[in-house]
Amino acid sequence: MGGPIWSDPIHDRDWATSILSNIRATSGLYEAYAKISAILTSVSEELPNAPLFVSLHSICATLKCTNPTMVMFHSAIRNAGYQISGSHADPLALKTDAPMSVIWDIMRCWVKLHPVKSQPENLPGSRILSQEPQLQASFSQATGGLVARKSPRFLPNPEKHWGPKMKAGRPLKILPIDKL
Repeated sequence: MGGPIWSDPIHDRDWATSILSNIRATSGLYEAYAKISAILTSVSEELPNAPLFVSLHSICATLKCTNPTMVMFHSAIRNAGYQISGSHADPLALKTDAPMSVIWDIMRCWVKLHPVKSQPENLPGSRILSQEPQLQASFSQATGGLVARKSPRFLPNPEKHWGPKMKAGRPLKILPIDKL
């Protein structure tokens, strides 16, 4: 499928945590404090022993089902006895030590609670859902799960109203005041 991949930890969690505490103590000295804090917070919370990540949105797109909330999915993984965290690379990414069979079982249980429309049998999602789950997932709130953080985990927008703008070279349509 792809490779090679780096399977050892890519961050030193202790170093990131110590730098984060030093930066918080002297936050007024850094113009880019929000950016530095966001990256270091994300890195310090990331699971060190999971080299790859999955996207909950991609999994749900394969099954053509609604997404469980991140808190519910985190809780289901933790209730199954595995660890889970976000990733510094993508706000929607999930890093876990759970095997994919457990993740698919959790999603099969989710689809039993939130049924999907019938699909052709040759689709990957139909084949995955045709199997019975080996694990009965619990979506109840797990202790030590995902909690709201006061500090951002990802880079803030560089300026107000930042994002896609109009295509270059297109003149603005200005309506006369009497037609508004």
